[in-house]
Amino acid sequence: MLNLTINGKNCKATEGLTVLDACRENGVFIPTLCHDPRLVPFGSCMICRVEIEGERGVPLACGTMVAEGMVITTESDAIRLARKTCLELLASQHFGDCTAPCVMECPAHMNAQGYITLIGKGMYKEAVQLMKENNPLPVVCGRICTRPCEKKCRRNAFEGPLGIAYLKRFAADIDLANDTPYLPEKSPPTGKKAAIIGAGPAGLSAAWYLARAGHEVTIFERQEHPGGMLRYGIPSYRMPRETLDAEIDIIKSLGVEIRFGVDFGKDITVSSLKSDGYGSILLAVGSQLGWPLGLDGEENCAHVLIGVEFLGSVTRETQPDFKGKKIAVVGGGNTAMDCARTALRLGAERVELIYRRTVAEMPADEMEIEESQHEGVHFSVLTNPVGVAQKGNMVTLTLTKMELGEPDESGRRRPQAMKGSEHDVEFDYVISAIGQTQDLGFIDSDCAVATHKDLLVADSGTMITNVDGIFAAGDAVTGPQTAILAIAGGKRAALAMDKYMLGKSLPHETVLYNHVRGSNDEIDITAFGEKEKIDKTPMPMLTEAQRHHNFKEVELGFTEEQARHEASRCLHCGCADVDECKLRQFATVYSADQFALAGSLTTHPIDESHAYIVRDRNKCILCGRCVRICVATEAGVLGFVGRGFDTVVEPSFSVPFGKEQNCTDCGLCVSTCPVGALCPKDDVELPTTAYLDAEDKLTAIEDAVRQAKAKV
Repeated sequence: MLNLTINGKNCKATEGLTVLDACRENGVFIPTLCHDPRLVPFGSCMICRVEIEGERGVPLACGTMVAEGMVITTESDAIRLARKTCLELLASQHFGDCTAPCVMECPAHMNAQGYITLIGKGMYKEAVQLMKENNPLPVVCGRICTRPCEKKCRRNAFEGPLGIAYLKRFAADIDLANDTPYLPEKSPPTGKKAAIIGAGPAGLSAAWYLARAGHEVTIFERQEHPGGMLRYGIPSYRMPRETLDAEIDIIKSLGVEIRFGVDFGKDITVSSLKSDGYGSILLAVGSQLGWPLGLDGEENCAHVLIGVEFLGSVTRETQPDFKGKKIAVVGGGNTAMDCARTALRLGAERVELIYRRTVAEMPADEMEIEESQHEGVHFSVLTNPVGVAQKGNMVTLTLTKMELGEPDESGRRRPQAMKGSEHDVEFDYVISAIGQTQDLGFIDSDCAVATHKDLLVADSGTMITNVDGIFAAGDAVTGPQTAILAIAGGKRAALAMDKYMLGKSLPHETVLYNHVRGSNDEIDITAFGEKEKIDKTPMPMLTEAQRHHNFKEVELGFTEEQARHEASRCLHCGCADVDECKLRQFATVYSADQFALAGSLTTHPIDESHAYIVRDRNKCILCGRCVRICVATEAGVLGFVGRGFDTVVEPSFSVPFGKEQNCTDCGLCVSTCPVGALCPKDDVELPTTAYLDAEDKLTAIEDAVRQAKAKV
């Protein structure tokens, strides 16, 4: 045994070891991508840098043998810089998506690639289980989500995105119809109580995760039914109330209690909740106040309605009579589309949507715009109201024509009024759907949560406010956004509330390194192999005539055949080895930049010729582990071909991987690959006997090496 000093500590190590192995023998980890303890050191990745007293620079730990009295340092600024540079060099020739763009774009980071794969295999319960790791409301989101994931889908580079939301709905509906829908296993009771203010998507999401963690959860809701804007702001032809209730019932079955008709700040307060034993409070009050038009005299116009209030009145069945009436809806967002389509269903003779920009600038979801036009809503674009007056039972709306000028802070061209274009138009009712805000009337000395621009201020990672024990999430923090964003905020709040009530440090989310192929406009689609164009499966829908004067659900849902077919379109662009990839792990630790040393890049088609293994040369970092382990088993299937940046790992004579006669299908090349360049196919298993036979050969070789070292 030799005496060493490692990071200032006296250690011992077996003579004949490398610095890398000696450090690991003493519990000190040194990162490496090319080292496999079953193989002789190779030194190709260059990241196992250390400092050794008396030696220049930062030598490789895997290529330096230990010596008596050696003083080793494994972490320093110079070492970190050297490792980071080597990682960036490797990343410059690595081509692939760590995580599928659809997953990255989702505010809740739902594993779309994962649950779509499961749906394609008919594993619907498992798909729902995976969904609910990040979203307890997949039935809802499968219907009303704005689908940011689909905008980033790699299929856009071919013919169009996957129907990700449609597939989510398909599996979630099947689970909902089961006698025993999926429920997670609950942790043992903690004895802690959490209070949630608001039963909207953020509050319901937080309740799911808190109850699952073993806490006693009570939601206090001002309205008479749960759901928040899911119920009172989204029409039932998009979100059927019985379906919404059924999904909320699953959350309640975890032991969540919802108390209705409770006004926070009046019926209950922060002080009263704390005195009742609640260890943490979540403010998930939403944005349920609509903006008026802001025109002089508007307050005297009984027939000028606020969009979200109008939609809520329809849910409560207290809406005005629209039969045969002429209705104007002002706005271009999803709420405006919902108001317009709802007015038609209430029997309006004509519904005119007034928007100051063009259709291209409308913030509403493209599908909502198309469906509004399909159902008969008339669009008056480049038009803006400048005056309003109630005359008897009619509203006179003074409109002006607009033209687009330079872009404003939103990036859209600023609308400007055209002089002399004012004109009056009469309507029975005018609905203002130009925006929403929050009712923060509960903010006082008892609930002194900080605000900014009428929004609650909360930490983006933990959702904790400036007041100890009070958290906030949802639209009251972000402003009126999407359900999935509120759901994501509710989960983050729940995870932090769990730690807070248990007296643990609040969670700190590590931003993982994420390698990307580039935008859909930049990538070479041949890198995905030969993929045929398959059009997106259309959602079966009610005809325009079938929608007249009723609130039946418009989208009918996929059949099993349609869902399996749509799932087959997935390119599986996220790396199958993402959770085990050492390049990603080390790039995260050393803050490597994918583009720091970027240069020319040669891409390769994905090779699926092998019966059990998928080979993606785009991800290969030339560490040599697969080549060396294949040689060690005496198969010798793989080798290096070419020089410099043109070097690739190929089977003998570059024959297709699965056609190389010496391959025994042992899979050791897969077991040693550190980056997902070699992965098992997801629908087959490697032959166990072949793997064990190859391992036996490796063991014999290792024994021979140890015996030779002992003789020396």
